[in-house]
Amino acid sequence: FDSLPRFLLDQLSSGGIVIAPIGPEEGEQVLAKLTKVGSRFEREDIGLVRLQPILRGVAAII
Repeated sequence: FDSLPRFLLDQLSSGGIVIAPIGPEEGEQVLAKLTKVGSRFEREDIGLVRLQPILRGVAAII
């Protein structure tokens, strides 16, 4: 994700945490920890990652 979809973030309760890659689908992304504090979010960058998108049907072939 270049950013996390708001509908996913809205599902967190206060104190909830999500860890997700943020950035372009191709190349490096930042693995970020987002913690919901009241109605806002605190972001802590964990490090750079290169994640591949999940492709439907690939696991069945492997």
